[in-house]
Amino acid sequence: MRKLLNVLTVSLALFAAGGCGWLDVTPENVIAQDDLFSTGYGFRNALNGVYLKMGENSLYGRNLSWGFLSAAAQEYVTDASQQGMNTLQEFKDAAGFHYNSSTTESVVQEIWDNQYSAIANINNILASLDDCPASKFAFGDDEKNLIRGEALALRAYLHFDLLRLFAPAPAASPTGTWIPYRTEFEAAAGTPLSVSSFIEKTIADIAAALPLLKNFDLSVHPQAMYSSMMSSATPHWCARYRFESRSYIDNMGQFFWYRGWRMNYMASLALMARVCFYAGKAYYPNAKTAAKELYNDFATSRQWLGFTPAENITAQSANRFAKLSDDVIFAAYHKDLAAEYESTLWSSGNNIRMPLRGIQELYASDNTGIYSDYRLNYTISQSNASNRTYYSRKYLVSSDQVVESVENPMVPLIRFSEVCHILAEIAASENDLRAGINYLETVRRARGAERSLSLTVDDAASLMEEITLDARKEYICEGNMFYFYKRRALVDVLPLESAVLPIPKSENPL
Repeated sequence: MRKLLNVLTVSLALFAAGGCGWLDVTPENVIAQDDLFSTGYGFRNALNGVYLKMGENSLYGRNLSWGFLSAAAQEYVTDASQQGMNTLQEFKDAAGFHYNSSTTESVVQEIWDNQYSAIANINNILASLDDCPASKFAFGDDEKNLIRGEALALRAYLHFDLLRLFAPAPAASPTGTWIPYRTEFEAAAGTPLSVSSFIEKTIADIAAALPLLKNFDLSVHPQAMYSSMMSSATPHWCARYRFESRSYIDNMGQFFWYRGWRMNYMASLALMARVCFYAGKAYYPNAKTAAKELYNDFATSRQWLGFTPAENITAQSANRFAKLSDDVIFAAYHKDLAAEYESTLWSSGNNIRMPLRGIQELYASDNTGIYSDYRLNYTISQSNASNRTYYSRKYLVSSDQVVESVENPMVPLIRFSEVCHILAEIAASENDLRAGINYLETVRRARGAERSLSLTVDDAASLMEEITLDARKEYICEGNMFYFYKRRALVDVLPLESAVLPIPKSENPL
């Protein structure tokens, strides 16, 4: 285990961020700590480095989204059929739960290493904040507290995904200890914790972040969270403000805009709902409280949240919002994502190397000739009508200026649709079918699904089946279904023993 140097190593491929000033970083990848944290601008630089790292292929730019994790969630055809014969070997191994193969062992290692490396950098930021007076920041305590809030929530986010990958789900009633929750910037591996203790630390970090982020996003600078220059907020324009702010920047500077790419207050609420929901029924009241604040306040009342309008989904392909990005609350940024996805998607002879599995069956009840669903008709395509090879359009290159700036570099990390699914599933657990149907229909109606659930859902079990179907349509190629199957213990898709990745041989996260 190598000695930790007194520097902050921003381990990322530095690049010009295409106009996203909040991602501009100093053009050195090893910066002396005393220099980096001598002013508030150094803290901005260090925090932006964490966001950039999250967007790398080793993490959410590929492995934890449309790559390894989607393959492990059985989203790609991996058999010897005409559709599956060209599938990438890495994806075949992941789908077969061969996590120590020649193609997957290095993937698991780089997820572990890079996730903990990002956490180490966050811990350095937090430790250094304690020693830096507010006067060093351009906007004093408001800026210092914002950076602290984002760092705490990011630490919780990154740790929670490590737990969901490298430890059993609470539903499996695990015993023993699994992985460490690291709060210090040091080389020591840390003490492995039980799943319940780990979750408590995650919740504590989010709880500490929430008031800091709420103050900034609702009081100090709410203009970056909603369409503040319009007479009334609309979900579509609010999403534009969060993700494509170049036309709306005020004198605070770009670091304080682009809130959708950052851990904002709505994202931290959604993260609290996600963590508490995963933790089990004892935590459902906490999950419900956070989710209902998003649903009732930010979606229904403020109109800051909502879904992509039909005309933007059904538009010609160049102008289409195929990622359905209006309801994305938090996203990773990877400048070359779309180009890299397309280069991976196609093999010689225009064969698909990531063919989607079971699409006709998935959409059977909403693609009858009577009913339809935008997610099938406009976010998925076929390469060849004769062999019906389906592939996702979510990450394809768009030439439209607005779609390109919002969606080409976007990896959705948290959606409002997930909040609706959480509320629907909690309602099902309470046997409140009417409420559960209403929450699920919020998503389905926005996606053009016309079949009325009230005609077919008559008990909690059938509602749960519909939630699972809708989740599969929503999160395809985003990595989220692996966690969904694991939380629900759906062992026919993801056996319990295959739902836990092996901790790499090298446990040194740095």
